[in-house]
Amino acid sequence: MFIDIHTHILYDVDDGSQDIETSLLMIQKAVADGTESIILTPHVQSRPQKVERSVHHEHFEILKKRVKEEGIHVNLYLGAEVLYRSHLEPDWQELSLAGTKYVLLEFSMQDLSPVEDVVYDVTRMGFIPIVAHVERYPYVDFELMRKIKDLGAMIQVNATSILGLDKKVHKKHPMKMLKEGLVDIIASDTHHITYREPNLLDCYTYLKKYFPQEDLEKWFYLNAKKILSDKNT
Repeated sequence: MFIDIHTHILYDVDDGSQDIETSLLMIQKAVADGTESIILTPHVQSRPQKVERSVHHEHFEILKKRVKEEGIHVNLYLGAEVLYRSHLEPDWQELSLAGTKYVLLEFSMQDLSPVEDVVYDVTRMGFIPIVAHVERYPYVDFELMRKIKDLGAMIQVNATSILGLDKKVHKKHPMKMLKEGLVDIIASDTHHITYREPNLLDCYTYLKKYFPQEDLEKWFYLNAKKILSDKNT
């Protein structure tokens, strides 16, 4: 079983699913592959964001209702993928993953960002940053990854990168991260049903050839389950 903490399945809010029917197809594909819980993480504070946060909540409730009507057995939660912007101070609790103390934090893929300082600041506010698809940031090396983990952050890697489908990432890079013990969670970062589709099963099957079962369970399920059980009350 899988838990996917990073998805763009929520419809008509960013550069992910553009309509509710596509969202349903994406969810059905994920569930068929063995995903039991999905956190919807629309872009916030970045160019792909199309709507205000209130619309995220509206579409989330509509989508949950349709999923129930369609008889799809899956747990859906709302979160956000928050792009670091130096001049903005987001409401971390409002944007947290499923109302927990965990936040999915994205950085620029081109411009050098103060990742260590931001992680430090967010942790001091009582939240646990999950650095999204860290393998896509060319300025984040293994030493910096270890530093932010020591500060209390978690590291998320995209299944697409591991499978060699992201042309911006050399396939050996995330594999070495896994071998070095730097990765906490593997997520899909799915955006559509025909491209960047839900792909956790494909990634899991690929990694079975290289890593023990206990590692796979940690990356695809156990660490994500801990997030969902850690409500910020």
